[in-house]
Amino acid sequence: MPRKLAKPEDKMKRQLIANIQYEAEIRSIDREGQALVAHCSEGTYRKRIKDPGTFTVEELSRLANKFGIPIQNLFKARVVCDE
Repeated sequence: MPRKLAKPEDKMKRQLIANIQYEAEIRSIDREGQALVAHCSEGTYRKRIKDPGTFTVEELSRLANKFGIPIQNLFKARVVCDE
């Protein structure tokens, strides 16, 4: 049986990380490149990924601009379908 999330914020944080990873993967941007876009060191970016609540609005805005999507889309759940 799957473990339930403790808080709704946990689900949102997981969605944020999943969306960042998805957008970076389809654009072939590695972690180093993501850190450069966010204007932070790789170590800081790694901490942000582990605890997404520490991302600043400016960092998320820079990532969204690089991905060519509105910042709100980083927080939306994606619908996945099998073809």
